[in-house]
This record gives sequence, C-alpha cells and structure tokens, in this order.
Amino acid sequence: MVTDAKEAARAPELAVLSAMAHGGSPEGTDVLQALFGALSTIDDDQARLYSDFVLMALPPAARLSLEVMMETGTYEYQSDFARKYVAEGREEGRAEGETRALLAVLAARGVEVSDDARERITNCTDIEQIESWIRLAATADSTDVLFG
Repeated sequence: MVTDAKEAARAPELAVLSAMAHGGSPEGTDVLQALFGALSTIDDDQARLYSDFVLMALPPAARLSLEVMMETGTYEYQSDFARKYVAEGREEGRAEGETRALLAVLAARGVEVSDDARERITNCTDIEQIESWIRLAATADSTDVLFG
C-alpha cells in the first residue's frame, strides 16, 4: 500500500496498482492522494491512462470518496493535466445539473418532452443555452417555444 507521495512519485506504476487494490480501503484517501502526487511527475498521456485504469477499478464507494475529495478541495492538484480535467469535469457536471433543472421545470409545468427534444436538451453542453431554455421553460407550454 503506497500512501506516501514521494514514494508514489518514485514508482508511479506501483502507486497505480496500490490505488487499484487499496483505493476502497479505510486508507483509500491517502492512497489516492499519493497517486495524484505520482501522476504529476509523469507525462500527461501516461497520467491520463493511469488515472483511467484506477477510476475503472475503484469500487463505487471509493469513487464517491474521490469525488467528495475533489469537490471539497482537500487535494491541490499539482499537474496541468489534473487541473484541466477537473475543470472540464466541473463544467460537464454543471451542464448536466442545468439540464436536469430544465427537465424538472418542464415536468413541473406538465410540458411533454419528446424523445427528440430530450435528446437535444441532454446533448447540449452550452450552459448559456441551457440557462436560456430554463428561462423560456418557466412560461412555455411546449418544447417548441424553447427551440423556436
């Protein structure tokens, strides 16, 4: 089990294996923080590959723990790749939240949402566009009003 960032940086592959094996253990947070320290010492492509492997291997509770750790800011990312992907993830999450809000407003107003409209809404990643649709949905009686 690798929980020391310096040890992880000396052997990033060992840190990856440790995170995959122990990320869900009681020491999982320390293991994952050590892994992030190691990822900041290698090239971005390799770090992206390693982080994907770890995320696929983590049990759901450990993934949730990692998400909470990222959201609360208890870990300061050292590498540009991590900062970039965390920022992109936050934007994607924000767009998904806005999309859910839009669909909730439409449902609360009793507006029927066709499969095509639902697909258009859920595929949109432009937060300003979604927010515009939310404002229109407050008084809309159909999704045509949103897209018109």
